Amino acid sequence: MSAPDTGAALTETVRAAIEELEQSFRISVEPTGDGGAVITVHELAIGQRWQPNSIDLLFEVLYNYPHAPIYPYYTTSDLTRGDSAAWPSALQRVAWRGAQRTQISLRANRWNPSVDTAVGAVLQVQKWFLTVQ
Repeated sequence: MSAPDTGAALTETVRAAIEELEQSFRISVEPTGDGGAVITVHELAIGQRWQPNSIDLLFEVLYNYPHAPIYPYYTTSDLTRGDSAAWPSALQRVAWRGAQRTQISLRANRWNPSVDTAVGAVLQVQKWFLTVQ
């Protein structure tokens, strides 16, 4: 899904991140009014040890992207482990944007705007879900 026609509502770099995300994922976009946007990546596969095993991943791309890392990420509050493993400390139940969510606290501690991208951030989250024990 393409970003809505928002004129100057999105910064150039946020628009570029949206276009890049659209090449790899099915997304929807909600402008935040300050040049940034809340992005939903629909049906991101996270592996059989999770229920559901694909999620809608939400995150905000701030107006000053790529100079601000993408963090944190959110999904529905009904995320559970499908195996007997412990609940990872990177996941917390929170309220965000008026809804109960599972927050995914994965941060690129050495975010480098010249190489780190929105697509790379989503792939990092996906890889974490696929490999976390």
